[in-house]
Amino acid sequence: METLASWLSPDWGLLLLRVGVAIVFFVHGLPKIKDVGQVSGFFKQANIPLPGIAAWVVSLLETVGPALLVLGLGTRALGLAFAFSMLVAIKNVKIDMAKAKFSGGWEFEFILGVAALALAFTGAGALSIDAGLGW
Repeated sequence: METLASWLSPDWGLLLLRVGVAIVFFVHGLPKIKDVGQVSGFFKQANIPLPGIAAWVVSLLETVGPALLVLGLGTRALGLAFAFSMLVAIKNVKIDMAKAKFSGGWEFEFILGVAALALAFTGAGALSIDAGLGW
């Protein structure tokens, strides 16, 4: 007989975290991939280096990355990439451009970055392709 504790395992928690983070990034990535030119223009205004290339990288990261994250493939690398993306968004857009404070300003990007960084540290867990590959 299975116990509640067997369902409340860290592996199920990591799967839930991967899926939740993936959904949020995908929803925010879809508009970017549909108009990378507009994203590039915005990145130029935000003083992000190589805005045309960065726009493509972020747009692909936020649309293809979530599918890989749900599968648990390349989770640590994706976690680092998502966390770095959120760090740049906080610094260049929220703080430098918008002069936003943490509360009511950039706490959303902060928690997404922390969740992504947590995945970089923990990995995907047993319920993933990474685990099957021994990563």
